Amino acid sequence: MAESFFSDFGLLWYLEELKKEEFWKFKELLKQESLKFKLKPIPWTELKKASRENLSQLLSKHYPGKLAWDVTLSLFLLINRGDLWTKARDEIRHKLNPYRNHMKKKFRDIWEKETCLEVPEDFYKETTKDEYEQLNAVYLTADKPGNPSPTVILQGPEGVGKTTLLRKVMLEWAEGNLWRDRFSFVFFLKGSEMNSITDTSLVELISRDWPESSEPIEDIFSQPERILFILDGLEELKFDLTLDADLCGDWEKQRPTQIVLSSLLHKQMLPESSLLIALGKMGMKKNYFLLCQTKCICLPGFSERQRKLYFSHYFREKNKSSRAFSFVREKRPLFVLCKSPFVCWLVCTCLKWQLEKGEDLEIASESITCLYVSFLTNVFKAASGNCPPKQNRTRLQSLCTLAAEGMWTRTFLFCPGDLRRNGVSESDTSMWVDVRLLQRSGNCLTFIHTCVQEFCAALFYLFKRPKDRPHPVIGKVTQFVTAAMSEACSHLSWMGLFLFAFSTEKITNMLETSFGFPLSTDIKQEVTQSLETLSQCDPGKMVVSFQELFNCLFETQDQEFVIQVMNFFKEIDIYIGTIEELTVSAFCLKHCQSLQKFHLCIENVFSDESGSISNTIEKLSLWRDLCSAFTASENFQMLDLDNCQFDEASLAILCRTLAQPVCKLQKFVYNFASNLANSLYFFKAILHNPHLKYLNLYGTGLSYMDVRQLCETLKHPVCNIEALLLGKCDITDEACEDIASVLVHNKKLKLLSLVDNPLKDEGVRVLCDALKDPACALEALLLTYCCLTSVACDYISQVLLCNKSLSFLDLGLNFLEDDGVITLCESLKHPNCNLEELWLVGCCFTSVCCVDLAAVLIHSEKLKTLKLGNNKIYDAGVKQLCEALKHPKCKLETLGLEMCELTSACCEDLALTFTLCKSLRCMNLEWISMDRDGAVVLCEALIRLECGLQTLGLNKSSYDEEIQMLLTEVEETNPQLTISHSLWTDYEHRIRGVIG
Repeated sequence: MAESFFSDFGLLWYLEELKKEEFWKFKELLKQESLKFKLKPIPWTELKKASRENLSQLLSKHYPGKLAWDVTLSLFLLINRGDLWTKARDEIRHKLNPYRNHMKKKFRDIWEKETCLEVPEDFYKETTKDEYEQLNAVYLTADKPGNPSPTVILQGPEGVGKTTLLRKVMLEWAEGNLWRDRFSFVFFLKGSEMNSITDTSLVELISRDWPESSEPIEDIFSQPERILFILDGLEELKFDLTLDADLCGDWEKQRPTQIVLSSLLHKQMLPESSLLIALGKMGMKKNYFLLCQTKCICLPGFSERQRKLYFSHYFREKNKSSRAFSFVREKRPLFVLCKSPFVCWLVCTCLKWQLEKGEDLEIASESITCLYVSFLTNVFKAASGNCPPKQNRTRLQSLCTLAAEGMWTRTFLFCPGDLRRNGVSESDTSMWVDVRLLQRSGNCLTFIHTCVQEFCAALFYLFKRPKDRPHPVIGKVTQFVTAAMSEACSHLSWMGLFLFAFSTEKITNMLETSFGFPLSTDIKQEVTQSLETLSQCDPGKMVVSFQELFNCLFETQDQEFVIQVMNFFKEIDIYIGTIEELTVSAFCLKHCQSLQKFHLCIENVFSDESGSISNTIEKLSLWRDLCSAFTASENFQMLDLDNCQFDEASLAILCRTLAQPVCKLQKFVYNFASNLANSLYFFKAILHNPHLKYLNLYGTGLSYMDVRQLCETLKHPVCNIEALLLGKCDITDEACEDIASVLVHNKKLKLLSLVDNPLKDEGVRVLCDALKDPACALEALLLTYCCLTSVACDYISQVLLCNKSLSFLDLGLNFLEDDGVITLCESLKHPNCNLEELWLVGCCFTSVCCVDLAAVLIHSEKLKTLKLGNNKIYDAGVKQLCEALKHPKCKLETLGLEMCELTSACCEDLALTFTLCKSLRCMNLEWISMDRDGAVVLCEALIRLECGLQTLGLNKSSYDEEIQMLLTEVEETNPQLTISHSLWTDYEHRIRGVIG
């Protein structure tokens, strides 16, 4: 390669670019550099007097070929002529790059043989002009110093042209028409081809396309900023990409392919390189979290004008293209579907066969499944000829078996052995290739598009007969439904959509009429039974993707079936981010009559102001249909809205629905609410719903006037709210007067949470005045992280002496210190104090106040739970508490001592407590620094018959193997004891026992 380079472009030219002093320095350094490369030096007598032309000849003579290349470029860097180094590298890579030539041939073949859309170059360039401009802009901007290397995502649904664009981009680069001065190397990685690779390195991964005549592949990584990786078909990977495992930065190190790709995507490996990735909807959901410095380019599909142009290019004859386009234009749903380039090709292919046979133009387009049925039946007619039905059935069944096996094993590239194993003969293969259902890719075959494989895979289940033996890889309908409805198997989503549609009588009739033989009629019953079983699964073990379920149900358009299925599910969790998702969700939920709990996040739908008035009316109508589910069910209990974005009109519809007498809503969670303050409807809904007992507005910014309006609602006699949670609502001490008035006037309110609000001591003083009022009926008060000090304890201690109802108090994460806790203890010891549960987690106190806390444990007969975690109690403080726990009068049942900087020195005291304290049932010792001797002491006590402890908070995995074995043996010996970690960490779980 170097010989060709020097002969074509001339080393002399580069030497003549050197200034006089640079040329002299070049010669001086040449003697040293030759030693570095372990080469015999050129005699100094010859070097010293050599002209530029003489030196060029000496280099070629003493260091032939690549050696001259390596030495010369190394010296250019040493004399600070990086410009010559870069120019020489670029010249050789652009002009003499075997890899580029190899890619040009490979992708020219792919473009000519494997592209569905056979259209002229000028049409393709026109349809992708905007995308090319965006790609150029992104990468040219990133080429400037200081700008990070970008990860560009080509985003769009299946069939919109992502793969086609990536292939064309690769070809344009290889031919020197794109990014000539930006990227020296572009590598194309395809998901389906990486499925067969286990352990690899990045070098090995890209070596598969590296010609033997090229320079060593490792050399290309000397300029990673001039490398672009194109990744296509990530959804086709058999494995999931991850950040959980250890990522790798070494591009030469062999690791599982999963780790290599994850490391590349997360910029752990070659962070200076650029990435260009195609991702569909599911790919975005699964892999977006891996990516850094992202820039999304959305592929819009064909415009109306481009659709018409495509028809004219496809049919070529003006009469045929006009007739076909007019037919499609008149069918509005079909015309909309043709926005997708691949669907446009499907439609044109169907119409072409019909025109050639002189048939009337007809394509079923009520749904995407109907369209694919029309396509396949036209393919079948073209392929089957006069073959008998039995042979046709065998041919179709073998093809569908191949497709289904591929979907279950995530195989999209089929070798001859795959075809033989599934009964696809050579003649069948040729037939399916001729009618463009399959296409050749080297020695292997693929379906013309992944969607076609998914359609044929779903069709496999219609060929089932009772006498057929189970396929070793392909799951039964019940297994498929379970997999397709889970978030873990998103690659089966389209297959699930088609299978649900096949359960309808209309689709089955269309297929049977065309094929000429009967198909299975058990699909609907099997799907229904599978969904009923799925609805009864433990949510902790099986998470149903309601987006997938709703899409599949919507595809059927079978109202009776949808009603039957929707009534299986009592609890639904859904995300809505587009008007299409709103349409699908509304269709399903308006048929739901058994809903009990509904979790919703909706964004970007009502906040989008780009639509027309008719579009707005349509959205509100759909939203009204969805909300009807809240009144249709007599057992509707909870509505959980998380980060929902409503405008005034949509919020009004929601609130009017909740205010209807037939709405049985009991628990309303509205986290991070937007536009709440502007809606009087919201407060009316709270007021007029007699069943509503629980209101949580966590994360909703409430102004002083908002709080006042809410409090006026809560004070109304017909308001039945019993639990009010206003955590992180920006409530200040100024608003506490209004809240205090609620405590006095609303005898139904039992729980108030004001966690994570800057109430300060003054705000608590106001609240405490209300809490001392005999009319106050509050039972639980949560004031975690409210900027309180020991001053607040003076006010609270007075409340503890006179309030008859308050039994639960959380003061965690406040700066109470020893003085504040000691003040509280004085009241806690008093017989008039009715508090049963006190949380003081993270309140900055020490062992100094443990004497007073110990006194409380002895004198209070009502206190059952005391949580002291994350305070500097140390072993000395625990020793004092343990003395009190052993006292006969101690009634405490639960004690939290997690993260209190305890060691094995206190294990003896704790062990005695386990056996001598008759009331103690639960203790949290998370993060205790315990050695083997301490563990032995604890374990010996825990297995004694006198030990009444039922729950011990310890993370067994944080200790060595010997201690883990000791703790495991304890659980086996004492079956009434559970040793668990992460006790009381979840907020909802923490207060669940309080609110019931």
